[in-house]
Amino acid sequence: MSEDAARYLRASLAEPPFHHWLRPELRGLDPQSGRVTIALPLRPEFRRDPKRPEIHGGVIAALVDIAGHAAISAKVRHGVPTVDLRIDYLRVAAGSELLATAELVRLGRTLGTVDIRVTDDQGTLVAIGRGLFSAREG
Repeated sequence: MSEDAARYLRASLAEPPFHHWLRPELRGLDPQSGRVTIALPLRPEFRRDPKRPEIHGGVIAALVDIAGHAAISAKVRHGVPTVDLRIDYLRVAAGSELLATAELVRLGRTLGTVDIRVTDDQGTLVAIGRGLFSAREG
């Protein structure tokens, strides 16, 4: 893991107030390939129903967005607003944590595309996503 890029991403993950509540964690980074892994420790308030262990889809969507952003941001070193986000929910998510692995598909002058895979703590694929982000600074 490139220490400079990892330091940048940890700081950018810690900054947004929404992230203070979610508490995403950087688990892996390969800035050359554009691959980033973000973990999300699961808590009862993430559930879609208080009587069931399944995680709300909005929490999964937020994780997909955060991981996609991180993959581009690690390369360009600034915030990258989301232009478009698509998520396919494949299975119910539960357990103690989710891992989102984001891989850079293409980074151009103005836009970047990232594919994201979300797995549970058993390694089961629960969602896939694709994000389009504005790579322009400012």
